[in-house]
Amino acid sequence: MNWQHSCSDKKAAFLASDDLTATYGDIRRISKKFLFLNRRLVLCLLNNNIYGLTGYIGILQAGAAVQLMSSDSNSQSIQEIISSYRPSYLWLPSFMKEQLDESNIIHEIGNYSLIKINQNYIDLNSELMLLLGTSGSTGSPKFVRLSKENVLSNAKSIAKYLELDQNDLPITTLPPSYTYGLSIIHSHLLVGASIAVTDKTFFDREFWDFFRRGQVTSLAGVPYHYEMLKKLRFTEMELPSLRKLTQAGGRMEPELTREFATFARDRGIEYFTMYGQAEATARMSYLPPERAITKAGSIGVAIPGGRFWLEDENGQVIQEEDVAGELVYSGPNVSMGYASSYEDLAKGDERGGILRTGDLAKRDPDGDYCIVGRLKRFIKLFGHRTNLLDIEKFLLSEGYITACSGQDDLLEIYVLNHEEAEGKKIKQMVCNHLKVALQGVVVYAISEFPRNDSGKIQYGELKPALGAKIA
Repeated sequence: MNWQHSCSDKKAAFLASDDLTATYGDIRRISKKFLFLNRRLVLCLLNNNIYGLTGYIGILQAGAAVQLMSSDSNSQSIQEIISSYRPSYLWLPSFMKEQLDESNIIHEIGNYSLIKINQNYIDLNSELMLLLGTSGSTGSPKFVRLSKENVLSNAKSIAKYLELDQNDLPITTLPPSYTYGLSIIHSHLLVGASIAVTDKTFFDREFWDFFRRGQVTSLAGVPYHYEMLKKLRFTEMELPSLRKLTQAGGRMEPELTREFATFARDRGIEYFTMYGQAEATARMSYLPPERAITKAGSIGVAIPGGRFWLEDENGQVIQEEDVAGELVYSGPNVSMGYASSYEDLAKGDERGGILRTGDLAKRDPDGDYCIVGRLKRFIKLFGHRTNLLDIEKFLLSEGYITACSGQDDLLEIYVLNHEEAEGKKIKQMVCNHLKVALQGVVVYAISEFPRNDSGKIQYGELKPALGAKIA
């Protein structure tokens, strides 16, 4: 995969706050050293680290198939993934190598190491390039299978509608194991831009010092990030190099969208609302900046090369305006399908370029789409797509019978007949498991779950008023 065909070897691909740089030439040299990884599965445990990201791109360039996880993943989850998928190599922070046999270390770059862990090579589809997790940090073994065309076509589309070029300079605000964060890296490297790499957060002075010193041009965030930026009085900051703001990762309240879109307009900054899923590599739609204020709450139109339509419950295409139906997307970025183990990695394309999103949407008279609900039981917690069934299964394994509901950035857990002390324990347990803030989870004690005649829980009827808040 040639990300940097037009760049000189001296052009910086990644910049770190300590003035360390990794050039496009460095990536080329690493990829040549890693040619033995061609058509091997490499599990990359990444964070926003200049060595980790440089190695990741070099590994892709060498022709490997990469499975991505966060370097913050717990050891049990990592071992389960290794057992299920049987990767040949690991690319991970060097401090983690102490848990492994150091005699298997093949190569080291800075504070990252390439380690061989499996002698037997598994059968990979010739087009398979990337495996991305589907459910945030819940530890689900299900991954999305992405082809070279999926990744490259989506990076090209994003670069086109954002009008990216070599002068753009984004800063890392999202983990690379998250589809939104990864798409920023891919789309900018495609056009030969540089990327400012930091593991600092908005709450760290070092983040903003690096932002100003590096003359960062774009900032990306999920709704939670924008809520934090509002509390930090972002609109009062002096950031003269900023040219773009982008938001994805879940529905943001229209009022907050308008607030930031108005700020952006007044400062000559472009504000983009976007929509996507890992199943479509990253992005499926965008709302052009000129409609960001008047269409706050809309996801806009399909990305270049993609197409939307709506279907009713019988699978019939909805032609009328302002009628809700399932949002269906078609484009070259639609993934090949799912994988749950190494046995699925030889499979070809099972989707044919069409993705049923599971979201209910409406189309307005201008042709813009707006999400109005979900068909399946997923929510997004601070940008991470979270399967409510996975949470229920996790709590059941801990001895708690629960029913989970909620909305973006708020998980509601209903537990049968428990006291406040138990509620606090459940809340802390889930927050640790998902790696989310306590404010994102509420626990209610309930005497019984609402059920239909067949005994199935009626999740649509779960409301805080049915129980007592205990955490």
